Amino acid sequence: MKRSSIYITTILLCLFSAMAVHAQLKDGEIIRIKNVKSGKYAKPTSVPAAQEVNAQVVLYTLGEDARMKWKAIAVAGGYFKFQNLATNKFLGVLNRSKEQYGFICQKNEMVPRPMNVTPINNEDLYWKLEKTATGFKLKNKNSGLLAAVEGGGVNNNSKLIQWADQGQPDTEWQFETVGSGNSAATGKKVLFDVTLNYIAVSEATRNRIDNGDCKRVFGQVSTELWELDENNEMKTRLRSYNNMPEMIYNQTNHDGPPTAALSYYQDNINAAANNQMGKVTYNIPEILLKEKKLMLVVKTYIGTRHKDNDFASYDALRMGEVVQNTYILDYRSTRTETIQTITDLASRSAGSTADMILLGHIIPSAIFARADDTHNIWIKFTCKKN
Repeated sequence: MKRSSIYITTILLCLFSAMAVHAQLKDGEIIRIKNVKSGKYAKPTSVPAAQEVNAQVVLYTLGEDARMKWKAIAVAGGYFKFQNLATNKFLGVLNRSKEQYGFICQKNEMVPRPMNVTPINNEDLYWKLEKTATGFKLKNKNSGLLAAVEGGGVNNNSKLIQWADQGQPDTEWQFETVGSGNSAATGKKVLFDVTLNYIAVSEATRNRIDNGDCKRVFGQVSTELWELDENNEMKTRLRSYNNMPEMIYNQTNHDGPPTAALSYYQDNINAAANNQMGKVTYNIPEILLKEKKLMLVVKTYIGTRHKDNDFASYDALRMGEVVQNTYILDYRSTRTETIQTITDLASRSAGSTADMILLGHIIPSAIFARADDTHNIWIKFTCKKN
């Protein structure tokens, strides 16, 4: 082979390797966090359950320990938070330190609670991915420092700390997908669509709406598709086709959201049955449909605008919490489902500090405090095998 051909081949291999390393994380992926220098993986130390909060995170040789598995969750602003699958706690910094040598540990996420006057600050749980030649640096939002290894250690139980970016190799990390991606099932694959047809609302007290303001909805409707194991437990979260967004409705503008919903009792619902407000497609092994080994998860978290009359001020109503519905998929070619839920007046009593959080975007609780009504909400979607 000519020297020039060898040179070109080498360059192409380097490019492809870099592309593989730089594959961006996908929201909801189950991963291992691998330190490039040591080749070892991040996990919380093994401590009694009562001491798990603030347990330090260390490096360890690859094994089947569930503590090595983390769920990557996208947060607004291009950040991720990492939730441990064994403990359900998040990768953060002890005492929210902004200093070098702050220990990295696992922590509970602070959540808004009624009458809670403690400011909500989860920014030490948020990490930004910065590409390098061999992986990523993880920069903490709260401190601006990088996830690193104490003393640049490479041995088991080396502690993770945060440190300034000085180009040291122990600050580089790679992500190995272990629970989200492609099914191991073989055979023919089929494309499977999940389409959001409509969101509809009505005032709960009168089964109608007085004007178009109640049709202004904000919030999110998202999907997850899971392969089940022989015990019908969730085994693998399947990627969407070509990494399509699984957020089939996403509107964070609560001040002036567009008119996106229908009036359930006043509009022609049948005419909207084939609408397409959002869609995600999966490429899945046909055998899993036939054996009923696929579970579709639909998560709904919706708010609405509200105005009693043309002279009244605006209110904002919202669901009290995320509603999660599950469906075992089968081999039928088309299937329709309707989720019915309601905005929760009780959760927005005077003095409540329960903000609405949409992928890290915070809608302050104050705008819900004036709510004097509730809305019934219907979410209709269609599943179609192609």
